[in-house]
Amino acid sequence: MALLPPWTCVLVACFSASLAGTSDVPDPYPPLWKMSAGQFSDYRVENGKYIIDPWVYNERMGMYKILVNKTASYFENIVANNDQNILWGLPLQHGWQYRTGRLADPLQRKGCGYESGDPLCISVDSWWADMNYFLSALPFLAAVDSGVMGISSDQVMLLPPPKDQTKFCLNVSSCLSSFPETMSKWNTFYQHLQDPSSSFEDLLKYLWAAHVSSLDYASRIFEDSFILFITTIENYHLVPLTSTPQKFFPLLTFSA
Repeated sequence: MALLPPWTCVLVACFSASLAGTSDVPDPYPPLWKMSAGQFSDYRVENGKYIIDPWVYNERMGMYKILVNKTASYFENIVANNDQNILWGLPLQHGWQYRTGRLADPLQRKGCGYESGDPLCISVDSWWADMNYFLSALPFLAAVDSGVMGISSDQVMLLPPPKDQTKFCLNVSSCLSSFPETMSKWNTFYQHLQDPSSSFEDLLKYLWAAHVSSLDYASRIFEDSFILFITTIENYHLVPLTSTPQKFFPLLTFSA
């Protein structure tokens, strides 16, 4: 088998290592995975639409869980089992953000994301949460649009955050209108996923293109949030991200 190009390690390593199952990690799944929705019927329905609140941790995680479950059959001829589904990197990253407190209100004003307040709350003031929105809502809604999810494009509605609503798309049509290039790249990935002739390497390439496009758009939209993020981390040790493209990823991150 040919060696994968180096950039694929950014996508592959994070989930293959986490799901390998070692004695040090008894539960390899993201926090609250079992209590998160696993099918659309787990969400409430209003006027024939599934209503999802992506500003609640387990509801956003449920979007990932449905995505991983619905794409499982397409990987049957490519990988041994769904533990090797290349989309696992998305929920695992989101779970890490939750576990390390990165989704909480950085200014600790209303208890959003804190045990003393609402621990499942995802703060719109969190730069991490805003960036992750583009790696949750867009791939999820693009999957709906591509037919992978088995429902029509107008059957899902995401609830807006309490402020800055215009920065976020909430359904398939608004995402296609606001972020056509990124949605097109996610749709391209799902089209190749549904093509039996696609190789694992092909899928990684198209997934990476969509992933980078999501972060490229988000980094420009949330530049102000990044400045707030920088001003609130003086007490943390900073580690450079040397393995990711400088253009699309911040150069700093919290140490684990």
